[in-house]
Order: sequence, then structure tokens, then C-alpha cells
Amino acid sequence: MLDVSLASLRAFRAVARCGSFTAASRDLGCAQSAISRQVAALEKHTGKVLVLRGHRNAQLTPAGEIYLETVTRALDELDHGAIRMADAGGARATVKILAMPSFAARWLIPRLHKLRSARIDVDIELATSIWDADFLKERFDIAVHYGDGSMPGSRLLMHDCLVPVASPSLLRGEQPGKVTDLARHPWLHDSLRASKWQHWLAACGEDELASVRNMRLQDTESTLAAAVAGLGIAMGHLVLIEHDVSEGRLVEAWPSYAPISAGYHLLQTKRVLRNPSARAVGEWLLKEASAFRDAMPSA
Repeated sequence: MLDVSLASLRAFRAVARCGSFTAASRDLGCAQSAISRQVAALEKHTGKVLVLRGHRNAQLTPAGEIYLETVTRALDELDHGAIRMADAGGARATVKILAMPSFAARWLIPRLHKLRSARIDVDIELATSIWDADFLKERFDIAVHYGDGSMPGSRLLMHDCLVPVASPSLLRGEQPGKVTDLARHPWLHDSLRASKWQHWLAACGEDELASVRNMRLQDTESTLAAAVAGLGIAMGHLVLIEHDVSEGRLVEAWPSYAPISAGYHLLQTKRVLRNPSARAVGEWLLKEASAFRDAMPSA
């Protein structure tokens, strides 16, 4: 029986995660033909067809789904072992992350405690910026980018949708009976993305609805902070409000979700492939995002 190479296992996992050989080649930074050869070698080793090749995408067979569980566990154990060896040799590894301020404060930071339970013992340096160029200029290991996924090497964490949110103290325990009741309260607007209210109202078929009282704030983070303070209703990103809603600081003022095309994407530098700690944090982010997507309500 042929030996299984780590390259074959990583190629198979990348195809399963990315959904195509082309996307997997971008993810691993190698030629698509190399990915195809590695997966073919793995299928020869197992004696099973693991991947159904389509014109534009790839889908795991039932045997592939079963094998993926074992491959994922094996690669995770190898990464954890490399991290433990690095720790034993001296100082704990540091992973540098760049994210948007709102995403860092409201999605990422509330989850960082889970790194320990995932057996990823690293020091984190977290910086925030709204500018894509900062990731290219600075020596970060990982970045979370908000956009259409067109940046080279982007891997989708999650798409997003909009829903109006407010402090329970503003609504005083009374859920609006109809969407037009939202106009009784002040509306909070994010100056950096000023069209969010119009986008959501159009999705609800209420293009003409407006509030007589409005407050404009600089960005998403200050807008959500104002909503928590009870100053009005904010148009919240479902990804960013989840922690505040679960903690009772915000409630959905009207449970209607408007999908938006932009999403959150993971960016990793090529040196991450040589850094087991940074690679493990990236894989952990992908798993956390997958669990979040599974729990998101349908738009």
C-alpha cells in the first residue's frame, strides 16, 4: 500500500473546504494540477472515490465525507503537536491578527477564550483597521477582511445580513406590532455605510418609511454602542450583534433579515504555511465561522 503524504491530506481537506480544485489551489498557493495529483494519489491509497469532479466545483462522496473526519482530526493533531514542540523550545508563539474594529470587538474577542479549549496555546496580538492596505504593509499573520472576497487568497468566513436592533430599555418590553411602528423611535445611522437602512427597508417593501428623528454616527461600532445606550434603533449586522443579543444588551426590533452581498473573509500570508501556530488559529477561525453560519437564522 502506498504511503499517504501530508501534502495529499492537506490537498484533500482544502478541496473539501473550498468546494473546488481551483479554489483549493489558491488556498494552498500551488498549481491546480498539483492538487489533482495529490487527491488522485489519496484515492489510489484508499481504493475509494473521495471527490466527484464537476466542471466548476467538487463534491465529496459518502466515502469522502467519512474520510474527511479522520483527515481533519489527524491534521489537527499534527498541528497541535508542532505547537507543543515550539512551546517546549522557549517562548510561546505569537500570532498577529488584523480585523475591523467592530468585528474584533463584537465577534472575535468574545470567542478568543475558546482557543485554550481548542488546545491552541498562543499569544495573540490583535490590531484593528478599516483599511485593506494595512494588511499588505504590516507583518500580520492573519486578517479578517470585509468585502466581496476578491482579494487574493480570501477564504469565506461568513456572509451577513441586516436586522434592526435596539436596547430593551428603548422598547420597554413592547415588541412593535408592525414594521411601521419602528418610525416612532429615533434611527441611528452609520456614516461609513449610510445606505443600510434604505437597503433593509427596500427588502421589507417599506421604501418610503422614515423616522422623524435621526442620529448619525461615525461608524458601525459607535452606532451599535449608541443602540446599547438606548439612543435609538440601529441597523445591525447579524454577525456583529450576536453577542450583545445573547447577553441581553440588544434585542431585534423587527425580526426580518435583509441579506447583503459582502461578507467576512480570512486572509493569511504565505508564511502562515510555515507557522503551525498561525495556521492553527486560522483553522480555528474557519471552524468557529462554520458553527456560526449553521446557527444563523434564515434570511
